[in-house]
Amino acid sequence: MSSDGWIGAILCGVTAVGGRAARRGLAVVALLAATVVWGSTFLVTKQSLPELAPGPFLTWRFGIAAAVLLALRPGAVGALTSVERRRAVVLGVLLGSGFLLQTVGLQSTAAGVSGFLTGTAVLLTPVVAALVFGERVGLGGWAAVGVSTVGIGLLAGAGTSTLTAGAVLTLAGAVCFAGHITGLSQWATRANAYGMTALSVLVATALAATTAGVTGQLALPPTGAAWRSLAYLALVATCLGFVVQAWAQSALPATTAAVVMTMEPVFAAALAVGVGAEALVPSGWIGGLLIVAAMFLAELGPRACCDAMSPRIECC
Repeated sequence: MSSDGWIGAILCGVTAVGGRAARRGLAVVALLAATVVWGSTFLVTKQSLPELAPGPFLTWRFGIAAAVLLALRPGAVGALTSVERRRAVVLGVLLGSGFLLQTVGLQSTAAGVSGFLTGTAVLLTPVVAALVFGERVGLGGWAAVGVSTVGIGLLAGAGTSTLTAGAVLTLAGAVCFAGHITGLSQWATRANAYGMTALSVLVATALAATTAGVTGQLALPPTGAAWRSLAYLALVATCLGFVVQAWAQSALPATTAAVVMTMEPVFAAALAVGVGAEALVPSGWIGGLLIVAAMFLAELGPRACCDAMSPRIECC
């Protein structure tokens, strides 16, 4: 090959590497922005609950998201096999139950604390995977659970952030989310992820509507502010967030994506304190950061290539 040929080949290689680096950098920024939006959903939900009870709130939230997902790809659910549909129903029940528990708990729990407690779902996932699917939990996984337990203890003693009934419900919701994450990592593929997502959100809508109906709370959002909050949560946090995540994870290693998304509870707490004027004493921040540190341990450990690549359903 001539010298010109070698130079051209080198320049093409450098351009390709630079293009990949730029794409990865843009993907990190996009996923980080989505994580900020997901963190904001705790405060937005908290501020909306005085106007609309958890059951009807989640009915409209999930309902709007399901309608958009089905409209964008109407044949996705029909393309699922019978086994995939049954699994999507299980995922939808876990998803809906998790958000019902979390949203009811949020009525008596600070939004920042709720974000940290919900983040323990990442830590509970390897435990659920071990109990349900027989996966091995390594030393790092158990260490993460131990560190997070200390963090929860500090949150429980952080002044106004006591481990109330609402906090217990939030932790119960995190267990459901852990089951949801585990199911996704076991059952979702690139081919069926969208269809399973749409059907699971539809099932979660039905579960929330049934709860609202049984409690006699099914109602329309009463104000324009409530509608705007629901539109933001359903369209921006759920639908747009799902698209951004899917694109970003196609350009990023699983571990990088997982670590970026681990920052969600930090953003939730920062927005709750900075925008929502909530108070979190130093021991509460230390407890929350211990939970985040434990999430890093879990994501960088035995599950770095599993649930990190599964589609995220962000509806809280």
